Amino acid sequence: MHCWHRFLTLTNDSCELTFILLSIAICDGEKIYVVLGYCCFIDFYETNSNFAFEFNLALCCGNQYAMDEDKFALVEKIIKDIDNVMLKNDELCAFDIVPVESNFQNKSPVLHLEYCLGLESWCVKHVYMYCYSEIMDKYLSKPKRKNFKLTSIHSEKLARLLNVTLLLNPDLSTLWNKRREMVLKCFLDKGSELRFTRLVLSRKPKCNDAYAYRRWLLELILQDESLQLNRIEVLVNEELFICELAADKSPNNYHSWNHRMWLVNTLKTIQRRFDMNLLYIKEYVFSERWTSKHVSDFSCFHYRQFCIKNVLTMDNDTWKTFQNNLDTNLRKNFVRVVADNLPKDITADTSEANLLTYTDDNLMNLLLSYTTKNCNCATNNTFVCRKLEILYHELVLNNELLQFYKYHETLWYHRRYIVHEVMSTIYDYFGLTRQNGALVKNICSKCNIDVLRQKQAKIVRYDSQRIYSSVLFNILLGHEKKFIEERRSDSDNYADRHEKYMKFVEGLNIM
Repeated sequence: MHCWHRFLTLTNDSCELTFILLSIAICDGEKIYVVLGYCCFIDFYETNSNFAFEFNLALCCGNQYAMDEDKFALVEKIIKDIDNVMLKNDELCAFDIVPVESNFQNKSPVLHLEYCLGLESWCVKHVYMYCYSEIMDKYLSKPKRKNFKLTSIHSEKLARLLNVTLLLNPDLSTLWNKRREMVLKCFLDKGSELRFTRLVLSRKPKCNDAYAYRRWLLELILQDESLQLNRIEVLVNEELFICELAADKSPNNYHSWNHRMWLVNTLKTIQRRFDMNLLYIKEYVFSERWTSKHVSDFSCFHYRQFCIKNVLTMDNDTWKTFQNNLDTNLRKNFVRVVADNLPKDITADTSEANLLTYTDDNLMNLLLSYTTKNCNCATNNTFVCRKLEILYHELVLNNELLQFYKYHETLWYHRRYIVHEVMSTIYDYFGLTRQNGALVKNICSKCNIDVLRQKQAKIVRYDSQRIYSSVLFNILLGHEKKFIEERRSDSDNYADRHEKYMKFVEGLNIM
């Protein structure tokens, strides 16, 4: 093998150090490989009247043909610098790649400012290829994997390589699985791993592998029976904060909102005294604030619907706390919509002030009238009333958002959810359910065990008339009709689509 060197020398005033940018052409048969080297140190001395150079080259990058360990001293130095920063600063919260074309200043490409870590872009390709090749060749190749036993000595180097590789490219499930193996063997700490994944998500907020790894870690941590309640609260707040940062960085971040839902559902199963009701209230208020600022983020609206279902499970005492944490009066909003859309044939005094004096039972009897259900189970009018208050509050918010943020499809889809839930509440009250577009009688599993095996019968005309003549049904119909006409006059084409949804999906003809 023959090598030809072409170099440019840059010397300082004292002539003690010289740096070169070296281009090496390696000829091997008919193939020619070109390798670039950076920041090479040269011993400089003077012999007689001529200058003599003795080169001690530490090549930092190159073709796989020239991938000797001695030639990658600079890459090893970069890896070590990154590891030192991560070890010395437990509060690192962000990582990113800084665009720098080349290393003309001859300084470390690892940047560290306060709680942020950066890496100059000129070395990313070479560092990544080196780390990835080292991992795959020495730790994950099939012949070596069978006989290889991970020890504490090997684990330190492997952890450094995994850190750099996953920071640069976190979409490698094999490497995350290797970290799981190291955690189970106690070579990696769970707390430090949570901090590492936060760094990954700061640059790649939609990395599903990182979220899956966090879920796996949290499950291991929460299984510890000795875990204190205050420690759980710290973990929960940290997780919610990370989800919020990821959702803010990347719109429509399904992975972030799905992870947030997983966290809430997982906390329900913890056999400890954890105040879930307080978390429900906190998340409901948060989701309302977030959706009002991100009106096109369909993922956060899905989470909003999840929060609505959670608050409906709260007991009476918590419900009062929930109402006190809101900036609005749910009952007053609901009654205002009812009073503005009541049918004209109502003879009773149905002013807003009078309706506010109604009890839950009286208000439900007015809106849905008395009904004969198919079972002996008592109807919980308080629960029905609370659900309608929440849904109509959501409907009012949706009205305001659609008037202010025009032509946003996500808001109309969320409105479909509200209408569907109101109609489902009406059907449940009358003991009915919709199956394949047809209404059938809902058989109670507690009161009619023997009847469950029989085919559910379709409802008769009398049953449907009870629904369509109810006050609440006509209030919803009238409210949607007025809103569709208002939005249509503002040239919002989604109003026509919403009308078709009401007719062909919900079976409501608002013409």
